[in-house]
Amino acid sequence: MRARPLTAVLGLLAAAAVLAGCGKEPDPRAYPGSESGVSWEDAAARYRISLPSCPVEGFRFDVQPPLTDRLAVTFTAAKSCVDGYLKQYGVDPATPSGHWPSGASGTAGGAAIRPDDPPFDPAEMRQFGWVLDPGVRYDLYFGFHSPDRWSTFWVLVKPGPDREVVYLRSKTLG
Repeated sequence: MRARPLTAVLGLLAAAAVLAGCGKEPDPRAYPGSESGVSWEDAAARYRISLPSCPVEGFRFDVQPPLTDRLAVTFTAAKSCVDGYLKQYGVDPATPSGHWPSGASGTAGGAAIRPDDPPFDPAEMRQFGWVLDPGVRYDLYFGFHSPDRWSTFWVLVKPGPDREVVYLRSKTLG
């Protein structure tokens, strides 16, 4: 009778040891819920992008397993740095694709669209703590892509006199 509980305990300990050895330490820059054990460097390689070469603040990211196909990034940097970063990935900072709030309303697929509907999934924005100020006009870019066009992104930029906040969300991978 005693052998069964001991066998069960030893089995659980062995399983825990195997699982503990499989994972890497989480990247402290990753949002909670990001793919376990995937560093920014791994995520950036998967999507074939990088951070700007200039100093950034408040950098955070979320990456999900490949079939989910999601990379979300935010950071703050000097306006000149953000402009250079957008140009590096095929976007002209002087000609945004649109703005947020959009000023547009109507319906899409039977759902009502309000001018202040966020440009990204509201549940994701809540998860990441991305709070937009409807009193500020943000620039929205759709043409941001990796150099080989492997992945594409939507980019929302909160303008500032010296520093800008960048919100970047993947739209396609490969």
